[in-house]
Amino acid sequence: MRNADNLLEIENLSVHFQMRDYKLHAVKGINLEIKPGEVVGVVGESGSGKSLTARAILNLMPRTAQTSGSVKFKSRDGVVSVLDHGRESKEMRNLRGGQIGMIFQEPMTALSPVHSIGQQVMKTLTLHTDLRKNALVDRATELMDLVQLPDPRGMLDKYPHQLSGGMRQRAMIAMALSCNPSLLLADEPTTALDVTTEAQILNLIRGLQEQFNMGVMFITHNFGVVAELADRVTVMNHGIVEEKGTIDEIFYAPKADYTQKLLKLIPRLPEYAMADSTDAVPAKPVDATKKPEAEEVLKVENLKMYFPTEKNWMGKVTQELKAVDDVSFTIRRGETFGLVGESGSGKSTVARAILRAYQPTGGSVKFKAPDGNFHELTELQGDRLRAMRAHMQMVFQDPYSSLNPRMTVEQLIVEPLVNQGETDTKLMREKAANLLLKVGLKTDMLSRYPHAFSGGQRQRIGIARALVTNPSFLVLDESVSALDVSIAAQTISLLKELQDTLKLTYLFITHDLSMISNFADHIGVMQKGKLVEAGDTVEFFANPREDYSRRLLNAVPIPDPRRARALRERRQRELQTA
Repeated sequence: MRNADNLLEIENLSVHFQMRDYKLHAVKGINLEIKPGEVVGVVGESGSGKSLTARAILNLMPRTAQTSGSVKFKSRDGVVSVLDHGRESKEMRNLRGGQIGMIFQEPMTALSPVHSIGQQVMKTLTLHTDLRKNALVDRATELMDLVQLPDPRGMLDKYPHQLSGGMRQRAMIAMALSCNPSLLLADEPTTALDVTTEAQILNLIRGLQEQFNMGVMFITHNFGVVAELADRVTVMNHGIVEEKGTIDEIFYAPKADYTQKLLKLIPRLPEYAMADSTDAVPAKPVDATKKPEAEEVLKVENLKMYFPTEKNWMGKVTQELKAVDDVSFTIRRGETFGLVGESGSGKSTVARAILRAYQPTGGSVKFKAPDGNFHELTELQGDRLRAMRAHMQMVFQDPYSSLNPRMTVEQLIVEPLVNQGETDTKLMREKAANLLLKVGLKTDMLSRYPHAFSGGQRQRIGIARALVTNPSFLVLDESVSALDVSIAAQTISLLKELQDTLKLTYLFITHDLSMISNFADHIGVMQKGKLVEAGDTVEFFANPREDYSRRLLNAVPIPDPRRARALRERRQRELQTA
């Protein structure tokens, strides 16, 4: 190795795929080093080559990939040139899981659904250690306790579907650390988590990294996470390294235009937000230009949505899950109402109950239709409900799974019109073409299928589909959470433009408080099915009334290393005092 202090050295790594008529160069001659006890953040948008680089370290490239360059890892037995060994070789099997651990982005797909957590952890231990029988169970229990899972021994008998997203990710971390690896690869391990769970996982990874002096390669597109965790940063774009340096160099003196562009696009909490305030008293209210109050469009009163979880032998419900419990709020015309909270707080259930995807257990939902009258949505059925849905549409979270892969863009966009009984093919095609232009796409895309588009383009198609019936009210359910920072910024800009042009009213559901601070007029905070706080956005960020709201704000990753360090040190002092 060029530097004896390095744990990992990647030199001039290139990866390409032979397509039918050309070569696709996915990674182009990158260089990267990681030392023991160091966290290197690898940042970039989708398709930049981040995950492919991590797979090259494990020699788990797709079989069609052609690689060049070198990946050298300092193992316990000496330096291993990873790419010189076959992917199924004994050397690589010993390294994977044994000396190099991996945390994947989506634990639900990475964990086997038919094996218990204990079986999966103990399988790794069996492959790489001499532990057997009771010693295996003891070590697996110790690992559950290490990652702070409740009831460590009982957790071994649980299956992935029985755990929350954060608990599954902790189980994945336990598997990755089971054999005391010297290098940990973390591929977007917090992207699918809400802010409080994300903060817990980041603190856990940082604590374990310091405890075991591991080198960590942390892959993400979230600069806030990088600021919280990394010592050095590598910025990737279209397979090349645009820039690398210390955390302070990248954030405060970026050289590459691409890095500067990404930093400008990062959604940030307002300066007046008390997310990292060290004062004991709340922040002072910030003056804001108040819009004149518009007419009410949606009135939700005492909404309840209960799901039966247990029944007796006669079929009578004996236990219920109160997913939404006595929620009330009002949305005015042309405004954006942001609904925030952790996973499982009931945000999406509220939206589905409003749109009558669910029949509410109780309460009232009144919507002011274009005819100028309020309609009680909970009482509508059949054709009347179908007609009302033309005025209320939804943009879903995942642009990949929400579009039918067997339908063309034209078919996808006009499908709501077909459901409303429209039969004029020419009219529907013209409307689809006009909407594509309105969302920034080209009309020649009408005949293409979803797989031909990027995530941002797919989300624009989803927005066009939602607008085809000329609705006045849109539900945006985590509509930008799966997108890169630049694509998310473009999508938010488009939504604001459409809102101004078409006089739309939005219910914006998210767990990203930094995103909603620049978009919503009013905010509601949900916790365990209840609306615990609601009010003006500026007032909420300046002076959150509830402890839970303050905890949410304090959990938001801060894309500023100096403020993040100061906040981390303050939290440590508070813990020591407590």
